[in-house]
Amino acid sequence: MIIRSLYNVTRQMNVLQKKQENNSANAANVNTPGFKYQDLIQRTMEEFDVYNRAGGRNNNRVQELGTINFGTEIDGAVTNFTPGVLKETGIATDFALDGNGFFTLSLENGETGYTRNGNFKISGDGRLVTQEGYPVLGVNGQGGVEEIFVAGDFFEVREDGTISGSDQRLLISNFNNTQNFELRGETIYVTGEASIGMGDASVRQGYIESANVDMGAEIVKMMEISREFQANQRALTVLNDTLQKTVNEIGRN
Repeated sequence: MIIRSLYNVTRQMNVLQKKQENNSANAANVNTPGFKYQDLIQRTMEEFDVYNRAGGRNNNRVQELGTINFGTEIDGAVTNFTPGVLKETGIATDFALDGNGFFTLSLENGETGYTRNGNFKISGDGRLVTQEGYPVLGVNGQGGVEEIFVAGDFFEVREDGTISGSDQRLLISNFNNTQNFELRGETIYVTGEASIGMGDASVRQGYIESANVDMGAEIVKMMEISREFQANQRALTVLNDTLQKTVNEIGRN
């Protein structure tokens, strides 16, 4: 049982390390526009029945001892898509969404990405792109999806996403379910869910959406994890000392 306890405590410390890494990532992105923080879900592993099969004169009696599990593990990550605060920048290539929805991007290998980070720029060939260089997608007057080209750094985009002087508007995608989103970068997601359209979102040019990270809450989580880690370290030390004492006493006898 001591060996099993050592294994369980070690597994729990590994879980705490992953939670600490997640909290550190949240805190590190507090100034990343459109960043959405993640929480890790921890669960107890499957329980198994334990029996003593060595009872009786002929070692043929089975005694049920109860159940045992092998510690805890990370069951998954949940992204919180609560909107962040909109901050005015006055920069024409900065955009924020007031309401639900995502800017739509063209990723590598023909994939479509989605982001709340509207900190865009103009590429050398006049395309509106993310800071990583992914083209921002729009819709033309015929309903076709295409990349957005603008002339110069000064252009106007209305609240419905329409780009002045053209028949294009920003393609804003909205979804009923965001829990199946897969993170591809700090603020870019992909999903197999079908978009239900723009919804009630309005486009705010010259603004960016701040990260929805609550630094106070993240600091509290880090302190809790640190205390849990210290408690597990103490338990590990006690178990190790007990094991050493047991082995030494058996060796003397």
